[in-house]
Amino acid sequence: MNHNLELKLQAWVDGELSPAEARGVGEALASDAEGNSFAAELRSVRAAMAGQEMPRSVPETRDFYWSKIARQIEREAPTPQAVHARPLAGWQRWLASAAGFAALACVLLLALKPFAPPTTFDEISATGEGMEAVTFHDQSAGMTVVWLQDPSQVEQPASDAMPAPDSEQGTVEME
Repeated sequence: MNHNLELKLQAWVDGELSPAEARGVGEALASDAEGNSFAAELRSVRAAMAGQEMPRSVPETRDFYWSKIARQIEREAPTPQAVHARPLAGWQRWLASAAGFAALACVLLLALKPFAPPTTFDEISATGEGMEAVTFHDQSAGMTVVWLQDPSQVEQPASDAMPAPDSEQGTVEME
């Protein structure tokens, strides 16, 4: 049995349906055993509860009683002046929003910035006496190459290996 049918049966048992709807529910119950047992259970609960509720009387009339409640609610409700009495609240909201945006910007900057591992050295100075060092640094590749050379181990080129240019052959200019 679905929930809507249970609610309809409860309204039927309580007498809250119109005469046309009550007739329709009564006809539907004639062929529904589960509906009949549910309606019988609702009737027995209703009969058990009847007369068990303690009577409560209000010392004032109904209208006066509810008007007292309404006046108390109005008295406790914040006035427009009380709402504007806290000027710092607007600043606090603005600062909280600004702090949130700043934190988000920091996270995005850290996430979008490519990670560069820390370098373990800035400069090599491990040359000994008589050693020569040539350093090449390529920023785009993030690479540094250092050549170390002992000049005493390098063969000196012969002075006659390259002929001196003479006036008849012309000169070569390098750019």
